[in-house]
Amino acid sequence: GNIIFKRLFWTFKPCIDGFAFCKPIVQVDGTFLYGKYKGTLLVVVAQDGRNNIIPIAFAVVEGETSDACFFSFLRT
Repeated sequence: GNIIFKRLFWTFKPCIDGFAFCKPIVQVDGTFLYGKYKGTLLVVVAQDGRNNIIPIAFAVVEGETSDACFFSFLRT
């Protein structure tokens, strides 16, 4: 009867708009969350033509596992 939070994905309109000006390479990095909330925070970034780092998307997943494959979010 309990509802368990598993995954959350979000982005912002300026991130989506800025992605059109980025190089065709994205990088995914993650950091572990400690304390009351466990899991992993994932961030997708890209570089624009002036080598600035642009955040593209964010996700909170249960861990760095194949079940929490963040790349499935990028395909949508």
